[in-house]
Amino acid sequence: MPEPIRKLAAIVFTDIVGFTKLTAEDQSKASSLLKTQRDLFQPIVSKFNGSWIKEVGDGLILTFDTVTDAVNCCIKLQETSKQIDDLDLRIGIHEGEILIEENDIIGDDVNIAARIEPFAAPGGIAISNKVNDALIREADFTTKYLGKPKLKGVGQEVKVYCITSHDLPETDLSKVSAKLEPEGFQWNVMNSLGVAASAIGLFMLINFMFLRIGYADKDETPSIAILPFENKGAEADEFYAYGISSDLIADVTSAGLIRVASLKDIEKLEYQDMETNALAKKLFVRYVAQGTLWKMDSVFQLSMEIFDTKESKVVYTKRWQTNWTDLATIKDDLSDNILETLEIKILQDPEKQIVESNPEAYEYYLRAKHKYDKIKTKDDTEIAKGLIRKAINLDENLLDAKLLLGDMLEDYGEMDGALELYTEVLEQAEEIGDKSSVGNSLGDIGGIYWKKGDYKQALDNYLKAKGIFEKLDAKANVATCLHSIGILHEYKGEIDTAIAHYQKAYDMYEEIDHRAGMASGLNALGIGSSIKGDYDKAIEYYKMAIPIAEELESKSSIVSYYGNMGYEYNAKGEYELALEYYNKSLEISKELGNKVGIAWMTGNIGAVYRNMGDYEQTLEQYQNALLIREELKDTTNIASQINRIGHLNFWIGEYDKALENYEKSFSIRNEIGNNYLITSSLNSFGIYYCLLGEYKKSISYLEKAIKLMQEEKKGEYEGDLDVLTYLYLSYKGLGKEYDEEEIPLLLEDINIEDFDYNHMFIFALYQLLEDNSFLERSYNTIREKSKWLDDKKMEKFLNYPIPKQIIEEWEKVNA
Repeated sequence: MPEPIRKLAAIVFTDIVGFTKLTAEDQSKASSLLKTQRDLFQPIVSKFNGSWIKEVGDGLILTFDTVTDAVNCCIKLQETSKQIDDLDLRIGIHEGEILIEENDIIGDDVNIAARIEPFAAPGGIAISNKVNDALIREADFTTKYLGKPKLKGVGQEVKVYCITSHDLPETDLSKVSAKLEPEGFQWNVMNSLGVAASAIGLFMLINFMFLRIGYADKDETPSIAILPFENKGAEADEFYAYGISSDLIADVTSAGLIRVASLKDIEKLEYQDMETNALAKKLFVRYVAQGTLWKMDSVFQLSMEIFDTKESKVVYTKRWQTNWTDLATIKDDLSDNILETLEIKILQDPEKQIVESNPEAYEYYLRAKHKYDKIKTKDDTEIAKGLIRKAINLDENLLDAKLLLGDMLEDYGEMDGALELYTEVLEQAEEIGDKSSVGNSLGDIGGIYWKKGDYKQALDNYLKAKGIFEKLDAKANVATCLHSIGILHEYKGEIDTAIAHYQKAYDMYEEIDHRAGMASGLNALGIGSSIKGDYDKAIEYYKMAIPIAEELESKSSIVSYYGNMGYEYNAKGEYELALEYYNKSLEISKELGNKVGIAWMTGNIGAVYRNMGDYEQTLEQYQNALLIREELKDTTNIASQINRIGHLNFWIGEYDKALENYEKSFSIRNEIGNNYLITSSLNSFGIYYCLLGEYKKSISYLEKAIKLMQEEKKGEYEGDLDVLTYLYLSYKGLGKEYDEEEIPLLLEDINIEDFDYNHMFIFALYQLLEDNSFLERSYNTIREKSKWLDDKKMEKFLNYPIPKQIIEEWEKVNA
């Protein structure tokens, strides 16, 4: 997989004016227009040395190496578009640094370019000051200054112009919906810092600024809390009120640029007894929506009002009386009313068909959602699955039900069933133009491929989902995609790139106060810190994430965070704390019936016992974890678990069993076809033969592993420290030449203490470098491990082949 490339480029965004209306009137004509645009424009872009990055809905994203090529190409595109009915373009151009990865571009300057485009007139071209600076020297071009666009979170100064020469229309700012910064001096909070600091003191200033968080200004992201409907009917009908409220929150959240308080955040408050303003401040929102639901036989009475806490008035109120059969339609009406009241542009495709829901199916779906969200035991899970399957059997077009069942199956390891459902939803959503469901299903499909070890397919699906959600301006969903892409980079060993994606995702979550996303982002940043060897920093991230997960009552997240705490303490050699956190995580996993979590924690507990030298307990835990993986049919992790058992076999001198398990693992990984996993197996073979003194075989496997990674990373790989150590040790055993300075240089960039758990590797460094400090370190490691064991296990451990060899060498050198 190629590494991301940074470069300076001219970035172009285009958009077809009136395309939304056209699709609503004639979907076939709209589809044909997109094909015409593609057929006409691709040769023009190629002629001007441009790169056709991607199509996002009706828009295009292009890049050019020079501003001149970009501008001339865009002028030609506008000239060509005039000849085609309905192909009326707005074009924006900006110059800046981009990061190219997997046929996509990211970066702040990409976002700036997207914000420039709305300032173009229909048929016109808007440009940033960087592009204008390049054109100002050209006598053929004239431009007009429009102002400074509002660009939240952008450090650089950006000005926007329009090109007025070459028969291009001038922008009429009265017809532009995008906002400009006011010109001249503005008396606001930031301008008044000096006055405030001297007049009322810094403490009062800080309090004033923090109090503002609760109220969204006109040009800031709109924010709302949608309270659970108050059930006025029988207690047994509570699931209606809960389910509709939960669905309503999901619909509004996915509609566009809006921050919606999560249901979990609302439920942790005594919201029924709180005043509206106090509730809004607690949840950091401006608007509060609340309503009632009363079921009488087959008739529902619903009411809803929206209160604006800034203006202290009700801005929307409505009552419905509807038959049971129309309940799903009323829910859609509610979400549309909320968005219209808050003046949120609904970014769904207008050609999306309204599919009639089977009312009985919708009821089963609401029951299942209520049961699954309130899950407490394994029985609750099975009940929820049964309810949701009934819903789907009654109505195969109820996409939300299929996505929910897919989530359930995925959570409990049924990957093939989940993938089948997600793919089915994708096809149906594309057919009816439901962009939100298309994005969600693509993301879910990416997650399944990731768990199956197919990182390329996973990345393709995540990037497609990200593009859709960016078009919808659904920040929470974009952040989720960034987070998932970060995970893929982490698994490929591209840690800095992974952390950069995690940080962007976290910043976006924090911007919209998405609590669950913030917790997930902190967890990911902790994992990134851990991989870089900063275990204390990782623990701090987890400690920040755990209280958020507890507030949200997200037991599945707590399972992960406790597990990660266990990992860090294991890496630090604090084994009792490691076991404590792993067992906490394991107990919650068992309580939830989460087999994936049980498998992870069981294997991790085995790893702690391995580091303590208790190989009997290690083998028992590893084998238990393998049984669960096999039950889940989790192919990737079955191979990894078998490989771990092979390592343990080798450590205790069961060489034939070790080789047998390495071969089993390799066979599975080879069938999967993932080069990273195959490389891991080749390294296992190479180290195995090196330590047995069969150096020719060792070199063959290790060199093949390095070559495979070089091909995967386009030559940007020279070998990891452990691989090169065993490779050079094999060279040394055969009397072959090798770079004797390379390993010492690599050691300068690591903390050798991170490898203390692996006395075998430390001893290999001693054998290669003949540096007695490594012998002493490996000797101290096995003595430290033996302290955790009773007398019988200690004697057994010290007489395993590798500890015994280390002790004998230590005694010989120090005789």
